[in-house]
Amino acid sequence: MKPVIVLLTALAGLLAGCRPGEDEVRRIVREELSAAMQKKIVKPVDVIGPYSPAVRLGNFLFVSGQIGLDPATGKLRNESIEEETRQALENLMRVLHAEGYDSSQVVSATVYLKNMNEYPRMNVVYGGYFQEGSYPARVTVEVSNLPREADIEIAAIAYK
Repeated sequence: MKPVIVLLTALAGLLAGCRPGEDEVRRIVREELSAAMQKKIVKPVDVIGPYSPAVRLGNFLFVSGQIGLDPATGKLRNESIEEETRQALENLMRVLHAEGYDSSQVVSATVYLKNMNEYPRMNVVYGGYFQEGSYPARVTVEVSNLPREADIEIAAIAYK
């Protein structure tokens, strides 16, 4: 049963005189809140280090940084910043979709760029993956190096 329904049923019973007792109501509330916040490791893709591709906590999905590795070949798609950004975002979308999320549910993203001069070209591709007018909050940071000598890495937090 959904947590809200169980909680409302217990509270309705208490108010109607069926009286499951205060301790029973507290137990139900504790169990339902605990169940809603269970941590789940999401592994729809291979990773190149000791981390999880994503972690689901309640309705939140925390997606680790994705670089432009082609899942079929394992090679970096770095012909251009546009191509590498597109592949990094495709990898991010793959992780989101594996848990039933989509780009409209991304509430925050972090973009790591090796060269901030690439920002305008990256931005054009990035914008195409999210609904105009409903973009997630975002931080873009220039970094000196990334795994596999990538030029871009993108992490995200989604909520549904």
